Amino acid sequence: RRLACHHLFCSAVFSSCSPTQTMAFAFLRLALFTVTVSHGALLSPAARFTTVTHSRVASLCMDADNTFTCDVRKLPKSAIALDITVPAKVSNEIHLKTLAKLAKNAKVPGFRDGKVPPQAVIAKLGMQKVKEATVEQIVDVGMQQSGVGQRIQTVGEARLPEELEVLAERYKPGDSISFSVEVDIMPDCPIEDSKYKGLKVDVERIEFNQEAYDNALMKLRRQHADLVPVGAGVPAVEGNQILVDMNGFLAKEDGTAGEPLPAVAGGEDVQVPLEPGKFMPGLVEGLLGACDGETRDITVTFPPRSSVPQLAGKQAIFKVTCKEVTRRELPDVGDAFADKVKNGMTFAELDAKLREGVQQDVEDKLKGATHKALQKAIVEVLPEDFEVPETLVEDVTKERFATMLADMREQGQTDEKLKEIITPENYERYKKISRPMVTSTIKADMALKAVSQQQGLTVPEDSVDDEVMTLQAQALQRGEKFKESEVRPKVRASLEKSMVLNWLESHATVTIVEPTEFDPSEVLGATPEELAQTLREEAATGSAPPAEAAVEVAVEAAPVAAEAVATEEGAADAEGAAEAEAPAADKEGEKPNTSAPNGFEWGQTF
Repeated sequence: RRLACHHLFCSAVFSSCSPTQTMAFAFLRLALFTVTVSHGALLSPAARFTTVTHSRVASLCMDADNTFTCDVRKLPKSAIALDITVPAKVSNEIHLKTLAKLAKNAKVPGFRDGKVPPQAVIAKLGMQKVKEATVEQIVDVGMQQSGVGQRIQTVGEARLPEELEVLAERYKPGDSISFSVEVDIMPDCPIEDSKYKGLKVDVERIEFNQEAYDNALMKLRRQHADLVPVGAGVPAVEGNQILVDMNGFLAKEDGTAGEPLPAVAGGEDVQVPLEPGKFMPGLVEGLLGACDGETRDITVTFPPRSSVPQLAGKQAIFKVTCKEVTRRELPDVGDAFADKVKNGMTFAELDAKLREGVQQDVEDKLKGATHKALQKAIVEVLPEDFEVPETLVEDVTKERFATMLADMREQGQTDEKLKEIITPENYERYKKISRPMVTSTIKADMALKAVSQQQGLTVPEDSVDDEVMTLQAQALQRGEKFKESEVRPKVRASLEKSMVLNWLESHATVTIVEPTEFDPSEVLGATPEELAQTLREEAATGSAPPAEAAVEVAVEAAPVAAEAVATEEGAADAEGAAEAEAPAADKEGEKPNTSAPNGFEWGQTF
């Protein structure tokens, strides 16, 4: 009868909960209820779960003095609160053990190490500090006894609604103590296959990119151009190419040449195109105006991501002898030019290859746009009351903020401008602006994960291995560290996401529509002008308003970030197809496509 009454009462309590919280409470009830029954405890018809301790602090007997109580309350944003009461006997035992540990490590004049009496420790540290150490241990034991982290998938760290110091102030050694602990939980995504099978989405048609075709053709013409000497006494200008012998030396503090650099950083008969960005900063600039036979000492700085890690960021001096200055004569477009790209190829064949590459890029972008539309559509079929943990929102927002600043630095934004943006106030504004976008992304990921589990979609391990090896090779080439333990889960998640989206696409109705002007408000929840006005108003009323320049940069970055979310970049270039036919194509100077945070340390900043 007691079991039946308990079941009926819990059913009544759960009837007012959401499906996600009901499932969470059910797991917790089952776990704690099982422990109670196993020890023969009487069940009380109340919404309280009791659990008999098994820890070392209360292992002598199984009576009421050793019983923890834990009330579970649901909170907004996929969180729960545990109202825990630790019995007096247990809390006092924890207090005595904590005091003994403090005494063992304390150093008090007049007492031997490890022989300090408790009263001397209290006199030295103060009762408040002792109680804080005790309460910290009590909270840990209470969380362990609740078992929430083992029976429910939690997200992030548990947190105390009140400060530890305040909790310690109201704690009296020898008495029981009650406190609350809040923790986010991973919600179950309530979605049925009837909701996501047969999604209908509109995707804008993507035009053939003539500019990409022209750039690919020009790149091939430059790669296969004839080098014609400019003549003795004619100074080199930007766009020329110089044949040089160069020897490098590390620069001393006084600016003179020091130890020789590795052979990889120099050599004989090196072709140097006089184009900004082709070599380390300073080399091209130092060779402008050089003539045949001239020798120059040029100071350069290796980039932070040097292919030779030990030279990254170092300053060096190169002794460069200019052997011959040449200019490029671009070949005329025709069969002779195509034959240079690949022996026996006609220009009609080359043209078809280039167009194939551009079209592949169009198709990749179209697929990316389709996947974005499907993600938006699957979020719209989720229940309106489906909430995501605040911890996930915070983590994703910090990662996006770091990526945005890294991209701004890559695009040439000055460090002074970035420092104006990297403030807690600006981060909170960014968090507010990006919240709809971040929340939608998290919901989409959860929905896709649910689809993957329901449909049994798994990524072959070989595919994960291949992608990890490719990324590892790229990292080694750039001289960067590579942690497979961190990369592998991300690779698996990315491949799984693509697999699920492809499955959804195969079961969806996709309609290609005419392009329209992109509206950032669809992603950000407001227009850039409205966001700018909101930021200025908040900056004007805030206690520590950020510089106006920081506000402007943050607002300018908003639509850029939105467009990045709305459209994925294609994986193939137009010249990719042509270079498959011409393996000797010059790739020097190409920058790696990466969105790494570039050393931003958010844990220290905020």
